[in-house]
Amino acid sequence: MNYYMLLLRSETINFSAYSPEDFQKILADFDQWNASMIREGRLIASGNLQSKDTKIIRRGNVVKDGPYTEAKEAVAGFLLIKAEDAAQAAAIASGCPFLPRGGSVEVRQIPQLEFEDAAQPIMAEHAQARALKAQAGKEA
Repeated sequence: MNYYMLLLRSETINFSAYSPEDFQKILADFDQWNASMIREGRLIASGNLQSKDTKIIRRGNVVKDGPYTEAKEAVAGFLLIKAEDAAQAAAIASGCPFLPRGGSVEVRQIPQLEFEDAAQPIMAEHAQARALKAQAGKEA
């Protein structure tokens, strides 16, 4: 199994044209897409990237505000997935709800997750804590 980063780009989506109901539909589409990857054991992590309070650190500890929302290559979010190969990762990316709305998805392979071995005990502990919490909720 290989790891891939899906970078969700929203550079050509005119979000101001969407109503609150349209945004709810987008969120529901993302929930459905994410849920299918979770069921298949493919989704490792995902998140939206906020532009508020963003800084760019450059050589010499030069700190600049940005990136800016008017940037043509704005990255709106990311997903870290598992796939057999690049073709399967691209097929998964083709289900992104941004695509029919004018966005794009960049697919990049991550040859090795550096934290994988170190993270396993933490992830197992987290899963056990969630299971105990869920069990406590059922007993209440």
